[in-house]
Amino acid sequence: MITLICTHSLILILLLKVSKLFFVVMNVSRHIWLIVLWLLFGFLHSFFAGNSFKQIMQPLLKKFYKFYRPVYSLIAAVTLGIVVWYHFKINSSLLWKPFFVEESLAIILMLLGLIAMLISGSKYFLHLTGIDVFIKQNPSNELQQKGLHKYMRHPLYSATLLFVWAYFFWHPYLNNLISCVCITFMCE
Repeated sequence: MITLICTHSLILILLLKVSKLFFVVMNVSRHIWLIVLWLLFGFLHSFFAGNSFKQIMQPLLKKFYKFYRPVYSLIAAVTLGIVVWYHFKINSSLLWKPFFVEESLAIILMLLGLIAMLISGSKYFLHLTGIDVFIKQNPSNELQQKGLHKYMRHPLYSATLLFVWAYFFWHPYLNNLISCVCITFMCE
């Protein structure tokens, strides 16, 4: 467990040091930096969630491996928070001025996306975060075909995409477009 935390910490520190140097030397624009942060988040998220890395960590962590998921989820939440914080920190250009109808439709779609995210997230919260390791449960491996699963295979991904794209059409700034594109590619 300590190995996992140290690995993540060292990678983040190294990335911050290298990125500061890269940002200064190359004079990279803030929007390119946002793309780099999304790519790094996507890579780290996929790498540490991948079976290959888990198979390496399982013998190293032994009986503490059951805590891998909660620690991974916490680290993923913190790194996502950093990317989102940077996203909202940078000044960005308005791509167009949306009309009232556009804004109204975007707000309605955003609310629908948020509701679907809350429904999906609440259903899988314990498993996705790894908190279920602390609760005795009988896991089910059967295909879910009720609720939102009746209409789509990955309701949390679909709801997230609906929410972020609706947010972009409500506030059509360049940083929102960049984040939408990056999130869309990560959800594939």
